[in-house]
Amino acid sequence: MDDSTVCASMYHDSLIWRIIALGANERCVPVILVTSDSYYPYRAFMDFGFPDLFVSREWRIVAEVLGSNPRHLFELYALKQANHLQSQSPFFFDRRMVDDQSSTFEDIVDAYLAHLQITVVNPAMDKALSLVEKFAEDAASGKISKDRLRFGAPWRHPPGADDTLGRSKWAKLQLMDFVQSLVNTEFGLNYLADCSLEILDDPSAVAMLERDPSLIRPVSRGIERCLARWLVQERIQLNFQESLRFRWHRIFRGRSCRHLMLQIGYK
Repeated sequence: MDDSTVCASMYHDSLIWRIIALGANERCVPVILVTSDSYYPYRAFMDFGFPDLFVSREWRIVAEVLGSNPRHLFELYALKQANHLQSQSPFFFDRRMVDDQSSTFEDIVDAYLAHLQITVVNPAMDKALSLVEKFAEDAASGKISKDRLRFGAPWRHPPGADDTLGRSKWAKLQLMDFVQSLVNTEFGLNYLADCSLEILDDPSAVAMLERDPSLIRPVSRGIERCLARWLVQERIQLNFQESLRFRWHRIFRGRSCRHLMLQIGYK
């Protein structure tokens, strides 16, 4: 071996140190590879003193709860690094966690999901509701074509032009019905599978597609969980009459997207 070569053990340690330095100093998500000598992330903590790494158990939680989304990974890692949870943290979290230095990784993921729910999904759904209300207003004033209000469409009978409160309740009912249909298919929806693109006549589908980011597939598992939580929260807030109306709508006029579900082997 001449002077221009580096021994394997030194190269190994230098590579691991560089990856850890990028995560600790450049605030990027550290990607720790399992090397041929089975060098796991917890060994990085023992050898280099950096506890703010995702260990294999945590990666499994991230994959199951949030999915492989770069934005989620970056923001969750920033929240994990701020496990001291300083008051100036830009993320939403329960204040009781601030004084709890023993917060587990599961607590951090729950806090991040609450952040997504309050700052991303709920505002986006409010905007989607306003778009569905606008559709009802346009339909009442004759701006929507008859083809789009065809027989059998769940959105065929919007309230009259002067019924502002009715439009608001109708829009929420429509959006809840659409999200329920997504939940029933476990969000495994391919709206391009139907060549007619009939789903794009649905005002609720259009309202959710026009969000940034879109709330219809492809979305991360984290967003899917937040959409399901939104539906549960809205159903809890319904009074008896509204709940009965929602059930009636689901039985007699409710949407079904099962024909658009992804099939095994679909390309």
